[in-house]
Amino acid sequence: MAKEFKETVENIKNSAVYEKKQYWEERGLNQSDAEVVHILRTSTNDFLDKLSTIVNANTPKESKLTAIQNIVDKLPWDDLDTEEKEFLSEVIAPAIEAAGFDPWSII
Repeated sequence: MAKEFKETVENIKNSAVYEKKQYWEERGLNQSDAEVVHILRTSTNDFLDKLSTIVNANTPKESKLTAIQNIVDKLPWDDLDTEEKEFLSEVIAPAIEAAGFDPWSII
């Protein structure tokens, strides 16, 4: 799982999922302005860094789940509209899943 998790995190970080118009259009959305794209990118990368730290910690699974819930709660949800929130959720969900947790019970 560690290799799969690391690859998933790197793929998300290295993707242009927020920066390319086509990814927005695939969701039936107009691309958000550059400021929102920046918020999405920086908060996603920060989340992934924190998630990696949690996953690599030598703590019980329950503690990891609580820590992941806390970092999900600290994402900039209030700065995003409904579609942007859904987009962010869809982008981070594979990393949470690769960490061994059900993303839809957390997000």
